[in-house]
Amino acid sequence: MNSVLKNKPDIIIVEDHLIFRQGLKAIINYENVGSVIAEVSDGDEFIELLTMLKPDLVLMDIDLPGMNGFEATRKALEIIPDLKIIAFTVFSEGEYFQKMKDIGAKGFILKSSGFNELENAIKTVMAGEYYFSTESQKATNPCIDQKEITQLILNNELPAHKKGKMLFFPWGVRRKISVHTSNRL
Repeated sequence: MNSVLKNKPDIIIVEDHLIFRQGLKAIINYENVGSVIAEVSDGDEFIELLTMLKPDLVLMDIDLPGMNGFEATRKALEIIPDLKIIAFTVFSEGEYFQKMKDIGAKGFILKSSGFNELENAIKTVMAGEYYFSTESQKATNPCIDQKEITQLILNNELPAHKKGKMLFFPWGVRRKISVHTSNRL
């Protein structure tokens, strides 16, 4: 893992659609947000390369031939527990998001996202934080949108643990939200 020595993470792209994989690699390298060290089309090939290449970050599709993204993520984290994985998928249904989150993915964004969101996800996850796109958050709680969540928080209508769950923040950040919002009120 080379990100300690440089700012750009070494990335493996796990995606079965060649044109999407090549486009993703080109834009990541061109925009200088990472260095794509490998691209693979299935989970089995990814697991074979993982220990040899030791990437900092993986962009993982969920729907793959052979070993799917769920299983590949699970196995990868058994091999390299601190590996950072961002699910990058077309599936916006909440169960996909929740399953990847439960397995240990540090981020989840939709393929319909723009490059700025991908760049934000990479930088956020590489900084040791979680990144879940607005669209994936809506998918897990479709009855409430970002503005409603913000309003509930600012009006102090939710306990801290609910705020964090709705926003998918780890406990330390939930605590800061609770303190910050109570100070503002």
